[in-house]
Amino acid sequence: MSFALSRLLSVAALSAGALCAGGATADSILEFDVWMQKIDRHSQSVLLALKRKDAASATAEARELERLYGLMERFYEARGEHDDPLLLSWDGRQRAARAASLVEGGDFDAAYESALGIARDCRACHDRFKPIRPLG
Repeated sequence: MSFALSRLLSVAALSAGALCAGGATADSILEFDVWMQKIDRHSQSVLLALKRKDAASATAEARELERLYGLMERFYEARGEHDDPLLLSWDGRQRAARAASLVEGGDFDAAYESALGIARDCRACHDRFKPIRPLG
């Protein structure tokens, strides 16, 4: 199955789940997908800013990640999920907040480790919770 088809099927499956969620924060699965793409971009941007020791950019990127993970957390809460996706959303928000605080305190190395944890968790979550898996 091609990546494009796999992505389309994943979005369709998430869409069906989001529509059943009722009071979820996302107005549509497309909004949910936009959050995921933004989290991916910001998780890379914060790492680059930390490598450059650009405190202003790193803090802004980490705070935006914190906000986006808060949206994800509320999305999963509204769906009634209290297992791993909700926990990973909460953990991402905590890691982002910690990274921002560490940068504000001048500890770029520890902030980088916290932000690197976000990038690793993204991959692990996607590998584990893709809505559609091949049969067999």
